[in-house]
Formats: sequence, C-alpha cells, structure tokens
Amino acid sequence: MVSAVLAVVVLLCAAVGGISWYFAGVATQVDHSVEYRTEIVDAGNGTVTLPREPFTERPGTWALIWKGGRALLGPVVGGGKKRVVRRVASVLEGTLIKGAPADIDHWLYDSDPKTALGLDFQNVTYPSKVGPMPAWLLPGASPKSTWVIGVHGRNADKAETFRAMRAVHATGLPMLSIAYRNDVGAPRSADHRNHLGDTEWNEVASAVAYARANGATGVVLYGWSMGGAMVMTTLRKDPSFVRGVVLDSPVMDWSATLDKQGDDRHLPRFVTDVAKRMLSKRIGIDLRDFDQRPYAPRLRTPTLLFTTAEDATVANRPAFAFAKAAPPGMVTHIAAQGDHTEAWNVDPAAYERALTAFLTRTR
Repeated sequence: MVSAVLAVVVLLCAAVGGISWYFAGVATQVDHSVEYRTEIVDAGNGTVTLPREPFTERPGTWALIWKGGRALLGPVVGGGKKRVVRRVASVLEGTLIKGAPADIDHWLYDSDPKTALGLDFQNVTYPSKVGPMPAWLLPGASPKSTWVIGVHGRNADKAETFRAMRAVHATGLPMLSIAYRNDVGAPRSADHRNHLGDTEWNEVASAVAYARANGATGVVLYGWSMGGAMVMTTLRKDPSFVRGVVLDSPVMDWSATLDKQGDDRHLPRFVTDVAKRMLSKRIGIDLRDFDQRPYAPRLRTPTLLFTTAEDATVANRPAFAFAKAAPPGMVTHIAAQGDHTEAWNVDPAAYERALTAFLTRTR
C-alpha cells in the first residue's frame, strides 16, 4: 500500500514538473510564426465574409491577413448568427481567396514606414551588447530634439509601432523604432530564449545612447506589452534623459500576468507557481523586479498609460494600481475597449489625440 501511494506521488510530481516545465518553455519561446484563427468564407463586391467571432466582429480599424495577402477592413455591413460581413476598404497585397486561412491583424501594415504609411525613414543600426541592431529612424523636424523610441512586444516586430508613427511624425519629433535580440533580422541571444525583458532592456538603453549620440536632447520611451516592461526597467535604471513614457497594454507585473495566462489554460495555481520558479531558474530572472507597483510612488517622469478592458494576454490590475499609486498628475491613464494593444484600433482618433497632447507637453 505504501509503495503504491509513493508511486502515485512520484507520478503526480512528475506530471506537475512536466506541465510546469512546458509552461515555462512557452513563456520564453521565441516564435515568429503566423497563426490563422479563421478563414475567408466568401469575398466579392467590396466585402469579405468571415465566421462570426469576437475578433472578427469587433468595431474599429483592422487588417485581414492571409498567406500572401493583406487587406484593410471597414465596418460590419451584414451577416447573421454565424457569419459577419465586413466592407473591404482596400486590398494591399494579394487577392482575397474563398476558403483561405486568415486572421485579423491589429498592426494593420507590414513592410516599412514608407511603403505602409508614406513616411520617409532610414534603416539604421545601433550598437548593442549582442551586436548591431536594426532600427527604423523617422527623422522628424530636427535631430536636436526629443526622440521617441518605440519598443515592440514579445515575439512581435517593429511593425507593431506603425500605429503610433503618423501621430509622432505630426509633432515633428524623430522616432526610432527598434528591433532587439531574437527579432527577425536581429542578432540572437546565446540561448535564443525570451527573457521577458530582463536582458532585452539593455537594447532600449543602447537605443537611448544612440539617440543621444545623434543629437537627441531627451527621449520619450514608448513600449507595447513586454516592451512596456523593458521601458520601465530602463527608466528605473536611469531616468535622467527620459522626458516621458508611453505604455500600451504594458506588462506591469510578470508574476500576475503569468498567473492570468495559467488560469486561462486551466492550470491549478500551484502548478503555475512551480512553473514560475522553473522559469526564474531557467533564464535567471527575478520576477519581483518586474512588479512596477512599488516604484510608482517614486515616479517623476510623466507617463501616458493605455489599457484595454478585454486584454486576454496581460494582467491589467497592476497597471491600474500603478496609476493610482503614482504621484497625482504623473500618470495619464486612458482605459479603452478592445483586446491586448488594441486601444488604437478601437478608436484611432481618440488614441492619437491623447498621444499628441502628451508628446506636446513632454517634448
């Protein structure tokens, strides 16, 4: 009987360990593949028909992508319980094909700032600890001004920053949109793992040094998702050259976000706790360093914070707590609708008004 109980305990421990190791691996995996969650049911007469899902029926500004193609979507104009019909504003690449696997893309565009937005830019490289890093530089009115440094999220791409570019460009400020280690076309880290910003923040610091060496009189750090965690680490290390911070659906506490992701996978909390300990040892990260709430009362840098009500990726409560604990007037918090990093998509005009006003005050 005792041996049977011991065998069960050993099997349970092995199962917990295996699940935890897998979950820790998913969190640190470098993955730039494209996932198609839906398909094109029909297309023609300036419309496209898609299965009705929360992400296909949501109002706002979106792109539809499929293998070899991309289209900008307009509003919902019809459909039923199982289908949604949307107007096609324009087809940027390829041809809409009935039955093709497809997905909704909140970045809208790919390629580069000139092709996507008609904005002049330079392909530049900035030095980093792991090698020369590619970046896009939108020159602005003068290099001797405040630069905006755009930092995309985990497993994303510089294209994530497209949504901010027109508003930033209109202010006349230069914008440097950076790649960092393990991005497509960028140097790899030695272990080729995501470190949740714990090492990647060094590229933000390197980009700040590059901006400073090329005429910047200060910087606004602008981070999406994990890019927000990287921006906050950079700010905490040295706030002296930072004029402002913009955070879009930021990770303000990795521990809470991993708890959320574990809950969404129906993992018992103790399994998630084991996974977090494994993750910490696997990549050498102290998750406590990525809880920004204790820093909030010491914040002295104006911050614009966007959160979304339906964020299925990042835990929002730490961001709310951070905004509440910061000195009065230091954080401008815009609580929008939409899913992760979709505040712009749901209402581009309102987003850009808030961003423009903030950059005008902090430049």
